[in-house]
Amino acid sequence: MLPVERAALQVPALVIDLELRSAVRDESDKISVDPYRSLWCLARIDEIPIDISFWDVSHDSVISRTDLRCQLLNSLGDDVKPKMAFPQASFNGSEITVVICTQDRPDGLRSTLASLQSQTDSNFRVLVVDNGSPNSGTAAVTEELALSGWEYIVEPRRGLSRARNRGLHKVQTSHIAWLDDDEIADRQWVHRIKQGFSHDSRPVAVCGFMLPAELEYEAQVRFEQYGGFNKGRGPDPEVLKVGAPSVVSPLYPLPTFGPGGNMAFITDHLRAIGGFDPFLGAGTPTHGCEEMLAFSQLLAAGNTVLHWPAAITWHTHRRDMVALQKQFYGFSAGITAFYASTIRSKPSAVFEMLRLLPCAWRDMRGKSDNVRSGHLPEDFPPELLKAWRRGLIAGGPMYVYEILRSGLSQKVSSSSLAEVGDSASGA
Repeated sequence: MLPVERAALQVPALVIDLELRSAVRDESDKISVDPYRSLWCLARIDEIPIDISFWDVSHDSVISRTDLRCQLLNSLGDDVKPKMAFPQASFNGSEITVVICTQDRPDGLRSTLASLQSQTDSNFRVLVVDNGSPNSGTAAVTEELALSGWEYIVEPRRGLSRARNRGLHKVQTSHIAWLDDDEIADRQWVHRIKQGFSHDSRPVAVCGFMLPAELEYEAQVRFEQYGGFNKGRGPDPEVLKVGAPSVVSPLYPLPTFGPGGNMAFITDHLRAIGGFDPFLGAGTPTHGCEEMLAFSQLLAAGNTVLHWPAAITWHTHRRDMVALQKQFYGFSAGITAFYASTIRSKPSAVFEMLRLLPCAWRDMRGKSDNVRSGHLPEDFPPELLKAWRRGLIAGGPMYVYEILRSGLSQKVSSSSLAEVGDSASGA
């Protein structure tokens, strides 16, 4: 068992969650790694993430949790402790609603809802927004697992942003959190999200830690080599605001500010910026970055966003390479669509973008510490990077196309309604 860098992860990799201070009761010390070549390890102290490490286990059949714990403590230091000041103040809000926007994934939704049933803090509401097919089974799963105060609604117009906005319009609590239907919430997730809002920085948005639930397939390992969902940020908390070292501008840098599948907002602040742009996000030709735009707008207004790794969810990454290519294309298409959206709402932003071009050029050439620009393995699949570049070129035009297409659809719909009205009058 040898420590390696993220880029050296091999397929398949075993994901483990290790408490450093003491062994978990009834947990075997021995871990069979015979089928695995790598180990992805989250180390925690009192359930707070301390470190993520990667290990070569290709020459091992069994490893010991005790040995791994000792190696980590030796490398991190015996006096290691969480690098986050936990707020003493209680959650300053009436309640929080967890919104899950789902599309034709009843099995995944069942696991997500089950994880919410096991939360250490049960004082929250749940709203499931069904954006899928009428016969997908989503309603039945929600009814099966619903607790008191849980609700189910339908958003018939396809698109994640539209589903998000439907949920935002429906909730009546002071805070709103988002969870995807391919995630499992850690048992303290709700408690930690609330804790983040009590932080001294007084954030209007809290972004948690979105970690891999499995790394059994090449596509899943490649995505983690690329940096995963956490935009290169590690297990230390980070206050994000204009002027902070990692925030050159509300429009840069990329990687952006937090994962869309594990984020929460003060509801009124999210409503004040109009929620999510319906021409961005999954289900549209632009594919993504609706959450990136929301964070950017909040930062531009002088607010604080908190990267809060204590709030953990476990995500099931895409399992095949074709799907991963589409994801890479979607990520980058969403980025340039984000800039197109920004210019659409504020044309003067183009001057700020021009000012940022030198920073972008430096990052693209791998001259920075950006985890997604200079730390990929030599055998990283070129088709993924090609898909990324294609998306960068297509995102802006696709954003314009989506606006025009949606406008045309609305006109057709209005015309059809008028014809129905005329027919009714004639009858």
